[in-house]
Amino acid sequence: TCLVVIPRVMGRSTTRALTLKDILNGTFTYKTFFPNWISGQEYLHQSTDNDIVYYNIETGDSYTILSNATMKSVNASNYGLSPDRQFAYLESDYSKLWRYSYTATYHIYDLNNGKWQLW
Repeated sequence: TCLVVIPRVMGRSTTRALTLKDILNGTFTYKTFFPNWISGQEYLHQSTDNDIVYYNIETGDSYTILSNATMKSVNASNYGLSPDRQFAYLESDYSKLWRYSYTATYHIYDLNNGKWQLW
């Protein structure tokens, strides 16, 4: 993998250009990012506080849909959103069986009233 960064110079600038030394000595580092896309312009992402946050890249809107406390209450390791965006599922107790099979417990959370759904 090769990263090439070419600074754009516009007029007089007092900032210095990014150098290879900056990258190699750790001045600049990468951060992984795994959005959970729910449409072409919307995604969910787990924040540094472990809240699940909704983002719309077209409008710039963002808000928390699930708090860290909600995730912790069921020891959730994964999450998702229903197509109508009324419910979230939280996955816990994940246990791999063989290759692509696994068992898990799923909890359904009503985003409108903030209550767990019992089925």
